[in-house]
Amino acid sequence: MGNIPDDQIEIINDFIQESRDMLDNLEPTIIELGQSCQKVDCWSVLNCSNKACKRHGKSLETPCWLDEGYVGAGLQTCVFAEAESDCLSCQVFALTNGDPETMNAIFRLFHSMKGSAGFLEFDHIAHVAHLAENLLDRIRSGKVMLEADHVDLLCQGCDFAREALDYVEKNLDDQGVSEEAAGIGALLEKAVREAQQKAERVHAQQDDVAAAGVELETEASGGELPGLEDLITPEMLSRFVQEGDELLTDSEQLLLAWGEDPGNSDSLAELFRDIHSFKGNCGFFGFVDLEKLSHQMETVLDAAKQGCDFGDQKPADTLLKMVDQLRTGLGSIADGGRGELENLEDSLAEMKKLLVKTDQPPAPDPEELRLADLLVQQGVVASGTIATLMRTKSRPLVDALIGCEIATREQIDQAVKQAQKPSGGEKPAAEKRAPVAVKPVKAAKAVAGRAAKAAPKGGTIKRQDIRVDLDKLDKLINLIGEMVIAENMLVNNPDLVGLELENFNKASQQMSKIVRELQEMAMVIRMIPVSGLFRRMIRLVHDLSVKSGKKVELELSGEETEVDKTVIEQITDPLVHLLRNSLDHGLESPEERVAAGKPEKGVVRLSAKHEEGEVWITVEDDGRGLNRERILAKAIEKGLVQGDGAEMSDRAVFNLIFQPGFSTADKITDISGRGVGMDVVKQNLEKIKGKIEVYSKPGQGSSIKLRIPLTLAIIEGLMIRVGRTRCILPLLSVREIFRPTAEAITHTPDGQELVKVRENFVPVLRLHNVLRKKPDSFVLHEGTLVVLEHQDDRIGLFVDEILGQQQTVIKGLSNYLGNVNCASGCTILGNGDVCLILDVGSLVDVVEQGLCRLDSEPAGVEMPAAATA
Repeated sequence: MGNIPDDQIEIINDFIQESRDMLDNLEPTIIELGQSCQKVDCWSVLNCSNKACKRHGKSLETPCWLDEGYVGAGLQTCVFAEAESDCLSCQVFALTNGDPETMNAIFRLFHSMKGSAGFLEFDHIAHVAHLAENLLDRIRSGKVMLEADHVDLLCQGCDFAREALDYVEKNLDDQGVSEEAAGIGALLEKAVREAQQKAERVHAQQDDVAAAGVELETEASGGELPGLEDLITPEMLSRFVQEGDELLTDSEQLLLAWGEDPGNSDSLAELFRDIHSFKGNCGFFGFVDLEKLSHQMETVLDAAKQGCDFGDQKPADTLLKMVDQLRTGLGSIADGGRGELENLEDSLAEMKKLLVKTDQPPAPDPEELRLADLLVQQGVVASGTIATLMRTKSRPLVDALIGCEIATREQIDQAVKQAQKPSGGEKPAAEKRAPVAVKPVKAAKAVAGRAAKAAPKGGTIKRQDIRVDLDKLDKLINLIGEMVIAENMLVNNPDLVGLELENFNKASQQMSKIVRELQEMAMVIRMIPVSGLFRRMIRLVHDLSVKSGKKVELELSGEETEVDKTVIEQITDPLVHLLRNSLDHGLESPEERVAAGKPEKGVVRLSAKHEEGEVWITVEDDGRGLNRERILAKAIEKGLVQGDGAEMSDRAVFNLIFQPGFSTADKITDISGRGVGMDVVKQNLEKIKGKIEVYSKPGQGSSIKLRIPLTLAIIEGLMIRVGRTRCILPLLSVREIFRPTAEAITHTPDGQELVKVRENFVPVLRLHNVLRKKPDSFVLHEGTLVVLEHQDDRIGLFVDEILGQQQTVIKGLSNYLGNVNCASGCTILGNGDVCLILDVGSLVDVVEQGLCRLDSEPAGVEMPAAATA
């Protein structure tokens, strides 16, 4: 079987799954069509002497698809007339050729299957689908009358397709169904041939028939088929938008790679397939503008593949603009539109200009192309040399190679012989095909240059994948959260206190284990890799580099890191603003970098990894770094800092860049300078309980780390008690728990209590002051301190008791509670009580602002009554 890359296996698997989905839709539709397949008694409707259809107001010709049995001497004196509210064309077609909408839908499904199979070089499947498509095209266009035999043939075609897909799933090719394909293909060809002969006999009789026919509308203007909208479900449309976005994202990367290296034939070939797939999907759904634009892009790319010299023009930049337009149309479809594009004709004309050449070279000979590829693979000729020679030669390739002394006859002959030698036996057809890098229906996830991974030894690609709507996953996770609460209520039921229930305890422990595994599995289902998000940033950096005139290299790492889909949505805008900031403020101009002894091209690194139960996403650059003095001066000017700020740490100064409206830019550009971007970063991170860490060294660059929780639904919590009030602390923020000694406690002149933890002093926050509750003791060394960490800050939280650790389902606080400053949410305890989940960041802010010092009034928040035990 050989080694087949995982991305190719996934492509074929998607083709199999989606083809089966098509067949599931096809078969009942064909059967429904067969129920309307019947002869029509034209004599009941051909009953007057008018020679025009009164409804349409025009003369009609005899339809060529009327059964010849109805076209005889009796019709010579008959004409079409108005019948009820429909003209005869509508009635006859509906009765004999089925509902036009149904016919169009069946045609489109076979057409889509043919295109996907042809792309993957499953020739037998594509051949049968093509023949079925030919028959359907004649029926829907009115050239052939639908018969019961045709319906049977189409059903047989579906049966063949299912068998072929089963074979492909096991063997990665369709060579084993060649005989079946030949059999059903012969029957379809015969049906088309006989129908054509019948139509020709009918045409021959039309000169003697004084009857009028009908003009069938098979396609709406622009190629859109009527009635298809009724067959397109919201799920299909959502998949189209999602897969289209992935295709366009991959296309952007490939265009950038091709623009930097026009001789990169791999990127060009993969790009062509991406756009071809996008065009096919648009055609299937009837989005005319998108199909036209992508078709013209495909034409430009095909010319590039044939060696077209675009001169001084930059086709990659032009096509990037077209991708932007396609993405705009895709957004319109996502919002319920039809993907109409403004200035479509201008865009088409702009691409056609790329192809206007007086010295366009002729298309190369396919045999010479194969020889050229062979010589490059054998190492006889460099790829750049052969590409140049193919464009400029005026004689056969072999003669040109020998004449220019690039290769000898012996070298060429030896390379051909070497290629003809079998290596380890004949390879299966799946290995003979060119590597597939792009999915025909679903977007390619592999980009050019990515290392291929070997398939499992068994060679099978059978994977039981299904697509699930995100709302269903959300509901599942919510139900699991309720199960966690119910499990806590059961295990901690006060009625069980003091009872010896050994069997019950064992069962409850097993249940807790299952619930935990179920919760973890549900979380994994929602996790997706950050690769899609990271790939979007490639285009962003490219555009910013062009606008700013700076040379930038973007390095990506950790693309396989998985995070919750909701997190991806929340960090997209922050990443955009961070990259804008790095390019505009961080990186120097090429001249400044050279003067500073740095490479002319700056480097921006975007990375992701799992660390300490979180996802860390880092944006760093090798630019000039943050200017502490400049930031501090601007903060003082805006009144954000009192005094000269000399006592402030670097971290505190750097965090000022996240203040609303804060910017050190001398002028506002279309990239940055308004002081909005970093505020957006902070707000979005706060929504998902994330943290931001900023590091910088003058002249060496800056690094901004986003620390994001793995999940937003269920956390591990530490339950604490102050007086009669119970609260939950996120366990990830807890660093240590201890009871301090009296000697370790001190305080500052301004009243801030401190406790010595090893060699460091940590400020103390009395939780009873924050919550305005009476504690068991006011003496620090009689209570418990929980050391909490938020970003680089640590505080010691004084509480009465640690009650234990438990899984905590996060519930939002209702609006009627108002602003509960130090709480991020709530949960329901086993006894049904509501318990607040404390926000560690807000507790740190209370300490930094000095709101709970010994000489100050307690600056707490009113607790909801339900939070008090």
